[in-house]
Amino acid sequence: MGLLDRIERRSATVDPVHPRDPAIADLFGLAAHTAAGIAITPERALQHDAVYACVRILSETLAQLPLELYRRTDPKGGREIARDHPLYRLLHDRPNASQTSFDWREMMQGHAVLRGNAYSYIEHRGDGTIGALVPMHPLRTRPFRAPDGRVSYAYTPEGGGAEKIYLQHEVLHIPARSFDGVQGHSPIKLQRETIGWAIATRDHGARFFGNSAQAKGAIKIPTGLSDPAATNLREAWERRHKGIENAHRIAILDGGMEWVNIGMSAEDAQLIETAQMQVRAIARIFGVPPSKIADLADATYSNVEHEDLSFVKYTMMPHLVRWEQRCTHWLLSEADRRDHFIEFNVAGLLRGDSKARAEFYRQLFGVAGLSPNEIRENENLNPYEGGDKRFVPLNMAPVDEVMNILLKPSETARRAQAASLGQWPRPPRTPPKKPNGHDDTQELQP
Repeated sequence: MGLLDRIERRSATVDPVHPRDPAIADLFGLAAHTAAGIAITPERALQHDAVYACVRILSETLAQLPLELYRRTDPKGGREIARDHPLYRLLHDRPNASQTSFDWREMMQGHAVLRGNAYSYIEHRGDGTIGALVPMHPLRTRPFRAPDGRVSYAYTPEGGGAEKIYLQHEVLHIPARSFDGVQGHSPIKLQRETIGWAIATRDHGARFFGNSAQAKGAIKIPTGLSDPAATNLREAWERRHKGIENAHRIAILDGGMEWVNIGMSAEDAQLIETAQMQVRAIARIFGVPPSKIADLADATYSNVEHEDLSFVKYTMMPHLVRWEQRCTHWLLSEADRRDHFIEFNVAGLLRGDSKARAEFYRQLFGVAGLSPNEIRENENLNPYEGGDKRFVPLNMAPVDEVMNILLKPSETARRAQAASLGQWPRPPRTPPKKPNGHDDTQELQP
């Protein structure tokens, strides 16, 4: 029986309340209770909208970026996309038989930011190339350090069976922040108290609104009621007035009954403010700007644009670099790593609006930083013949002809130089005499 099967059997037989001992909880894949009284697992955490939004934006943003395999063309940094390499199709199009590149990377990144680790089995062909990248669920995968110091992986197949051991070069492992170099740590696990507090507040708000969002109160009766009569009165009142659909219905009090408004507590009055504060706390855990998960309370046009750039530089870039380095090291052979590397194309995230892009292209075009065809490629337009030339203001000249133009003296400069040497204006020339002996000499103008 596999480890996950043993966990599932134990989960079905023990009390549904998770154990409070964190060590026991981790052993059985469960979560210890938080101070708010809620057991937090990755699945439970995803039920909070802010957690779901953060995981979604991080995984979808990474998945939408082109993951390219490049070949170095010269020592000065030249590159070209290596479309003829067998790994290119796996990374860019289809890593396995059942997933596209977007699906695979979205799932892997979701596992990494939610559970702390993402794994894919590297299926090698007989000729040494990689045939597929097959995902391995984090709950079924256990990394450990082998006696030789390398990281290895124990994997329990989904259909059951004996546990399999994979060596380090057989698994693409994308970890979150790690403290031992073996296993990444889940932000859900490290910040379970904050997330538990947020979910407890949400549940409290749901119960509050489930009671019609009305202020707490009591019915004052001049005469005493027996317990059955009081129970019947409470049930009849709740049946008529409890719930959003019964809000603002007119109440009829007779027999001297009187409604006493007890009032709303300070905790209930601050419910919305507390919920907003918790959304920002969760955004901080994942390093996501609040505006990216639709928290626009303090948003303006200028600071949202700044947050977009901050999101790329400080939120996404660490994830992208981790992916690039892990993929380059584990998916390329030692020989391929000499002149190949894997990198995300983040130009799409930095494009800005059309006016900003036009100004950006204009400046780079004016200093020969971009050719017309490179600009058209960035804008998903087809190249045109002659569009690979670069230009500088002369106004304008092909960059590969600038030196010829600068070094080639102009006619004016040539005449000025000749005049300084006494060679201009040229002296009159006398043509040779004609064969008949007549002298038709005349002044020849230069």
